[in-house]
Amino acid sequence: MRQGQLGTPMHKVEFTQKGYIQFLRWELPVPEFTEFTFCLWMRSNDLTHSHPIFSYSNPTTNLIQIDVCALLAENERERLVRSWIAPRGESVHLEIGGNQVLAVASDVLENRWYHFCLSWESEAGRYGLWVDGRLSARGHSVETIGHRIPSGGDMVLGQEYTDFDKGLDDGIEGSVVGFNLLLNSAFDAGNYLEATYDTVPFFPERMPIQTQRAGDHGTIQPISNEPSYRAFVVSPHTEKMTTVDDDRDVLSATEEQPPGLRLIRLSYVRCEIGRGSPFIAGGSMLISWTRTPVRVFGGAILKNVEGTCGHF
Repeated sequence: MRQGQLGTPMHKVEFTQKGYIQFLRWELPVPEFTEFTFCLWMRSNDLTHSHPIFSYSNPTTNLIQIDVCALLAENERERLVRSWIAPRGESVHLEIGGNQVLAVASDVLENRWYHFCLSWESEAGRYGLWVDGRLSARGHSVETIGHRIPSGGDMVLGQEYTDFDKGLDDGIEGSVVGFNLLLNSAFDAGNYLEATYDTVPFFPERMPIQTQRAGDHGTIQPISNEPSYRAFVVSPHTEKMTTVDDDRDVLSATEEQPPGLRLIRLSYVRCEIGRGSPFIAGGSMLISWTRTPVRVFGGAILKNVEGTCGHF
């Protein structure tokens, strides 16, 4: 196992149980936000059911029943942002404020590591999906232009965090490494018509399928607290290992890019930086894999991993 310069290994979270709560919930105050980028490495053992990647929700307020469909239960949660992979890995989805932003046909396979990143911003409604370092889909969501995502909600990885009384939806069955979330997009603020990079379809064409099944108080802790440094890089083009002296070459190559795009590139080719959480964007890094306190629920457990990107 290759470890960081300080001798502390990277960690992954394994979701080990079926039909039971198992997720991560970060313990932090969430401000109102209008853009984000998040990335993670994920490997599924069983894609029979939907795999919720990320969920941000708020408790709903009591409503007076105006018509048959207007009554909401006291303990239900409003789904503000959610992203998931459909059963059998057939499509990747992003929904914001109840609006479907992205539904991209995919061919995600079991027992294989993937690096997923999603980014969105409200000024022009731009969104993008990156898979294994390549831009797989992008576009504009007119419905989300000007949308502001409310503060004070719960950020969860691994399951839909909705109503405990009704049970939770199906969750990830597999492992996750390096989930990080920035309150910055991956897009150039001055370029609303087109991006400065090309879309490279990652999956063959196929029709997407949309889906969705459904206590433990968890253990609160940061995944880890110390930085580490990477000595190897996986080229996104050749997938061969090449050595480098330190992190400065990659950091200098990306420092002029939008913060979200820096996260996408660094967390893919230099996944060991910060042991899964690169030091970028300062206070805009809302969730850091290694530094933000997180509550671990149910069958989710921490394990040490090798520090080779895509081979954890």
